[in-house]
Amino acid sequence: MRLEGSCLCGAVTVSLARPPERVNMCHCSACQKRSGSPFGMAVWVAEADIAVAGETREFTFLSDKGRPTTNRFCPLCGGTVTFVASLNPGMVAVPAGIFADPETPPPQRSVFEERRHPWVAVPEGAVRLPRGRDG
Repeated sequence: MRLEGSCLCGAVTVSLARPPERVNMCHCSACQKRSGSPFGMAVWVAEADIAVAGETREFTFLSDKGRPTTNRFCPLCGGTVTFVASLNPGMVAVPAGIFADPETPPPQRSVFEERRHPWVAVPEGAVRLPRGRDG
């Protein structure tokens, strides 16, 4: 499986050389704000397995756990195309929605469960973690 996607305007593209190592849905406040939805869903890959083309800008903030996280986004449409968390060195997260592909793997983990909106369904079999280890 090769996933390819882009930001909303198409100026920045992302291509993964391999299937993601893991897929998370995160309910932390930062992912809610970043995605504009009640949770963020991201695929995580090794830095060597991702290619990003197009101009991006960066914004670094502290996660809900107080760790540095850096979003890379398109300066034209503002869409996040990748982010890195200091907790996961050598890994890059890509918001799953930029692939707009129904074959994107479902979440394997649901993190920051204590902030999950009660009506958000978590896929059967996903590991459910309170204070996410990936955030």
